[in-house]
Amino acid sequence: MKNRTKLALATTASALLIGFTTSPSQAAAQAYATCYTSPAGASGSVSTSGWKSGDRSIPSLTMKLYDEAPDNHHVRIRLVVMYADTHKYFGWHHNYDGWGTYKEFPSHVSQGGNIFDVGIQAAVFEGDRRIDHCTKWVSGGSKDPS
Repeated sequence: MKNRTKLALATTASALLIGFTTSPSQAAAQAYATCYTSPAGASGSVSTSGWKSGDRSIPSLTMKLYDEAPDNHHVRIRLVVMYADTHKYFGWHHNYDGWGTYKEFPSHVSQGGNIFDVGIQAAVFEGDRRIDHCTKWVSGGSKDPS
């Protein structure tokens, strides 16, 4: 009986692993970046799906924003897209809910030329004044274009 249980568990685990395996083309179509302000205050991430460098659109992306400090400031996140010779800054998304809170912002990019990199900026604000921010690109860079 114990051998049957072990075999059933091994078979189930193998099936799950096969179900979660992605093909190389799927893996290439997903990208991720995350950044943190220092000292702690805001952290943000972006995850894209169905996009690779040079594509003209991003069918699906999700930005995630965390307020990491009990400092009475609010946090924001925005998408930054790099085209051949310019950057496009998208609008800020806000989290006014305070320390320890998290928000997700699903989106997509459908206009523009060839998109060579995708980044996020996470920031700490006092009213409309930006106090601190970070930038991270899915390519791995952290150069701030602003």
